[in-house]
Amino acid sequence: MRVVLSGGGTGGHYFPALAVGRELQRRGHRVFFVGSKGRIEERLNDFPAEERVYLPVAAFSGKGLKGLVAPFTVSAAALKLLKLFKRWRPDRVVVFGGYASMPAGLAAVLSGTPLFLQEQNSVPGRSLRLLSRFAGKAFLGFPDARKSLRCSCVFSGNPVREEVVEAAESKGKVGTRFLKRVGLSPELPTLLIVGGSQGALWLNETALKALPLIRGKFQVIHVTGPGKGRDRAEKLYRERGIPAFVTEFYGKVWELYAAADAAVSRAGALALAELSLFGIPTLLVPFPFATDDHQFKNGAFYAERGAAILRRQEELPPEEFARIVARLLFDRIERERLRKNFLSLSRPEATELIVGELELNGEN
Repeated sequence: MRVVLSGGGTGGHYFPALAVGRELQRRGHRVFFVGSKGRIEERLNDFPAEERVYLPVAAFSGKGLKGLVAPFTVSAAALKLLKLFKRWRPDRVVVFGGYASMPAGLAAVLSGTPLFLQEQNSVPGRSLRLLSRFAGKAFLGFPDARKSLRCSCVFSGNPVREEVVEAAESKGKVGTRFLKRVGLSPELPTLLIVGGSQGALWLNETALKALPLIRGKFQVIHVTGPGKGRDRAEKLYRERGIPAFVTEFYGKVWELYAAADAAVSRAGALALAELSLFGIPTLLVPFPFATDDHQFKNGAFYAERGAAILRRQEELPPEEFARIVARLLFDRIERERLRKNFLSLSRPEATELIVGELELNGEN
């Protein structure tokens, strides 16, 4: 089977596509990848595909001049892909969201190639909503997404990389090895603070004000994001006597999850899928400007099922932030309740389920 995969712009769109691409190749299928220029997928340039193409496309839902230009760049990109499709002869096209999804989906429709969608969030993006009327099936990270899509839907969960799944299965060993390597203690409760692939300035600033208020010994793994105060955070932890590993970015994020006893995170779909595999008791603080407030709705799916604590930024002055984090670190009953509920909502089989569905009636 020949499959074109398209997704990227952010890690939340790219890494699910990467997981599916790897599984397709493992099963002997031929994979081609379509991404966007200048984004994470081109910078990493590691997609397991026979050919990778990066298109100069902007957000289809952009405003102002970008919004006016977007339909023309999408059309030009789709025409370029149609030429490539004649050579690739795909049996399936799967889009995961991101800038390149619209031209890839449009090329699938124009070429008569079966189209599939993978929507990570509880509220689908505009591109996938438009493409859903032409799609054979959508694989969902959240069941509520089906309300906005006009095709058959399967609640698959979000696909995650095999490294994440394997680390979750060996959490103690992987976490201990990481902590020792970075000079932290496997004996102390460990808090992970992570704001997504780009970091989160508000999380950084609030954590630095709140954590010194917590009584009790603990240590911190803090991923600040590029240019968002790494040096300042490192200095403050040192001055307050809080053992910490601070970094702007860490590629092997599964090692951080394995080391964490509790976490503070944004509510991006991929982060939630990964955190749930480890059952990490987590305070979720959604990005307040996410389109359609989708991060809050992502987080609500877990909070309503007793699997996480969800708060908006305005509900978290430093004192409240510190109170909740202290509960996550030191209240064993609360931590165990959240851990069990979070684990129960994890979908480690998502990648295999999606690939299995693609193989149905496929040409090998």
